[in-house]
Amino acid sequence: MRKRGLLLVAAMAAQAAPLLCQSAARSQDKVVLRFGPAEGTRLTYSLSSVVNVDGKSFLGKDLALNADSRGEVRLLAKPSARDTVRADLTTPGIDVNIRLPERVQSLKLGTADGRALEVVFNRTGRVESIRNPEAVGSGNPFNVSIPQLLRDYFPTFPAGPVGRGDSWMENRRLTIPFQQIDLQVDLAITYTLDDLLPADDGPLAVISAVYKVAVSGSRDLGDARGVFEGEGAGAGSLQVHVDQGWFSEYRVDFKTDAAFVMKKGQDRLVEFPFSFAAFAEIVLLHAQAPDPVIR
Repeated sequence: MRKRGLLLVAAMAAQAAPLLCQSAARSQDKVVLRFGPAEGTRLTYSLSSVVNVDGKSFLGKDLALNADSRGEVRLLAKPSARDTVRADLTTPGIDVNIRLPERVQSLKLGTADGRALEVVFNRTGRVESIRNPEAVGSGNPFNVSIPQLLRDYFPTFPAGPVGRGDSWMENRRLTIPFQQIDLQVDLAITYTLDDLLPADDGPLAVISAVYKVAVSGSRDLGDARGVFEGEGAGAGSLQVHVDQGWFSEYRVDFKTDAAFVMKKGQDRLVEFPFSFAAFAEIVLLHAQAPDPVIR
């Protein structure tokens, strides 16, 4: 009887071994996530963002500073150095609405006269340089411009290979004009590769992001000093087509509860609370592979 039990256990272990090995192999799979669309690739993204600042000014008045932007951007991958991606960016127009306490301002950002914004990305997807900035409009109370949207809301890929459960980090700073002071919004972002799923064009990396937010900035006010203080959090998601070198979806959502504090030395004279929230979404609408080479 004992011998039969041992044989049964051995048989079950033999059947389970391949499954365990496959599971271990999957968990140890590493992929290289790089922003690297092939030369000649055309990518069209929808882009939308919303920024809300609500509370009281340091004069004690109610305020509501809100901005939203919606439109499309089109990227054409151009010849570039090995470790960079150069792309011509054009847009039929990005509609921007800015609501201030005293007025509403609307404008349309776009590339003029068929000219393109020349953007150089590194392989992690971060913007290294932007040429020909005069091709697009800028200059408004919320720093809403195409170059700023690219720098603030494009995702960052990892510097090295990653597997399921692996994480990588990034720090970035957003600057928002607020009460004639630059409000600095510091983001500490942790990305995690949650899964690799099969897709028609190769593996699809499904990634989550967690945000820690801190605000800062100050201004001299006579014999006192005004200082921004506050912390917050948020979350996001990212989908990367591993073999193609582009992302198809990126979402960011975070909120901070903060205050503008008037200080004299170490004394806190008065505080004016406010909240800062931001949401951004970039979704791939169309991807066109390079034209075939005729030999």
